[in-house]
Amino acid sequence: MIIAFNRILSVILFRTFTFINNLIMRKITIVVILLSSFHFSFSQSSEVRLKIDSGTQCQIRYHYFPNLEAYFDLSTQTYLYHDKGKWISAEEIPNGFRGYSIYNKSNVPITDYDDDNIIQFINAHRQKFPYVNGRKTRELTASVN
Repeated sequence: MIIAFNRILSVILFRTFTFINNLIMRKITIVVILLSSFHFSFSQSSEVRLKIDSGTQCQIRYHYFPNLEAYFDLSTQTYLYHDKGKWISAEEIPNGFRGYSIYNKSNVPITDYDDDNIIQFINAHRQKFPYVNGRKTRELTASVN
């Protein structure tokens, strides 16, 4: 009788353990699936889709700001500006940099260059797009040729 009771108890404990183990595994699987889907959606939303210029077939990656003599890189969401003899990459322009103002954001999209070294063209862009107060440069497009 004790052997039969032990056998019944063993079967009940085994089935209970199996049920609990399956339940835990299902919950873990659901959590992993949810976390991976959140990661996938966040990684997709952080990517920037760049427009393609129909004439040059280059991605419009940079915008040149004549008033700052600086660039904004759309792919990295950073500004490239020259300060104290060095080119600096930063998410924001420092307050008051060359009279920078939120209301003075005239810029020129660079349509013929989408590589990493845009600063090599700064002299050409300064010459082609000089900053003049009141001038609308937003409507222009840049070409270094």
